[in-house]
Amino acid sequence: MNVKISMLVIAFAVVASVGLSPSLVMNQSTSAVSHWCESQGKSSSWVEGCKNGWADHDNCRSYDHELSGDMVKGYKVGWSKGSCH
Repeated sequence: MNVKISMLVIAFAVVASVGLSPSLVMNQSTSAVSHWCESQGKSSSWVEGCKNGWADHDNCRSYDHELSGDMVKGYKVGWSKGSCH
């Protein structure tokens, strides 16, 4: 009886970990996004746009067309890195 319960617990753990692993892999931490955008060597407005675009796409928000200059260029790059899920 204990063996059956143990096997059931292990099976549940495997199913749960397989179910959660894609979301854990896809989520980028805020610091990773900031580091990537900042490491591109662009202007501060480009970096801010990059972070915002990445965050908006990760959170399934719509593209913000009110941006201009370097900020919109960074936003587009960040948007391409993000992933709506």
